[in-house]
Amino acid sequence: MDDDPWDLLLAGLAPATADLVRAADALVREADPAVVRVVWPHQRTVGYGVGPRKNTEHYAYLDVYDRHLNLGFNRGAALAGAGADGGLLEGTGKSFRKLAVRDAAVLADPRLPALLRAARAERVAALGR
Repeated sequence: MDDDPWDLLLAGLAPATADLVRAADALVREADPAVVRVVWPHQRTVGYGVGPRKNTEHYAYLDVYDRHLNLGFNRGAALAGAGADGGLLEGTGKSFRKLAVRDAAVLADPRLPALLRAARAERVAALGR
């Protein structure tokens, strides 16, 4: 088996779930062609950021479950508070917010690319880049 973390993650998923992960990944990469993707196959998570550091440079993530995934935002509370999420995000935590994805139609929401770009812009500004 290939040792590539992305391939390892997808290999352990049901085909329908793997398709959702691919579609969500394509959405993030289209919104941010320069995104840095870090995959943790054993945790079934994917982090997206302006660099590889999870706690400081990542702005979005995928949490993968058996029949759905969560597209999450590391500083989603701030985005929601500023109205940048368009009411898409769920959660009550101090920082993180998420969007449950049970089918690819959810990923077609036209508000998502702008939300991903806003999340990236927040990280760039916070890091002074």
